[in-house]
Amino acid sequence: MYVIFFGPPGVGKGTQAVKVAERMGWAHISTGDMLRAHVKEGTPLGKQARVFMDQGLLTPDELVIGMFMERLADLAPDQGFVLDGFPRTLPQAVALDEALARKGKPIDVAINITAPDEVLMDRMLGRAKESDRADDTPEAIRVRLDVQKPAAELLDHYRKAGKLKDVDGVPEIPFVTKAIMRALGVDGAGGTAQ
Repeated sequence: MYVIFFGPPGVGKGTQAVKVAERMGWAHISTGDMLRAHVKEGTPLGKQARVFMDQGLLTPDELVIGMFMERLADLAPDQGFVLDGFPRTLPQAVALDEALARKGKPIDVAINITAPDEVLMDRMLGRAKESDRADDTPEAIRVRLDVQKPAAELLDHYRKAGKLKDVDGVPEIPFVTKAIMRALGVDGAGGTAQ
C-alpha cells in the first residue's frame, strides 16, 4: 500500500507516519528528514535547502522531487511506503503520480491530519524548547503555520480521486494512530495490507 500523510506543521504527521510504517512493515519516507540529513552533510542540495528551511519556507519543487525520485528508486517493487512531507504542491503530486504510474502502482490513500492553529503553535513551541532544529524558532514557527499547510488544490487533487481521508490530530497519539488505521481499512494490529 502506498500512503501519503498530509497535515500542517506540528500536527504529528511525522510521529504517526513512523508508527503506521512500523506497524505495517512499510518504508517511512520523510522529506523533512532527508532534507535535514542533506543539510547536516553539507551536500549541494543541503546547502540550497538550508536557505529556505532556516526561514521556515518550503524547499523548491525541483530540489524535493529530485531527492524523492532517488529514494523511490531504492524501494523494492512491492514495498509499501508512507510518505511524510511529500508532495506539498500540486506539481509535486502530479510528478509523484507520473512516477508511480511508471511503476504501475498509484497512491492508495492520502491521510490528512488536522488540528486548530492554537494547538499546533503550542505543540511546536513545546518542541522548540527540546529541539536543536534551526527552524523551530517562534518566528519560523509562525511562518511555517502560514506557509506549510497543505494547499487546498493538493488536498482537492486526492479528494477528487477518492483517496483523501481526514483524521483529527488533536487527541492523544494512540487515539490518532487508531483513527488512521481505521481510515486505512486495517485493524491496527499489524501485518500488511494490499
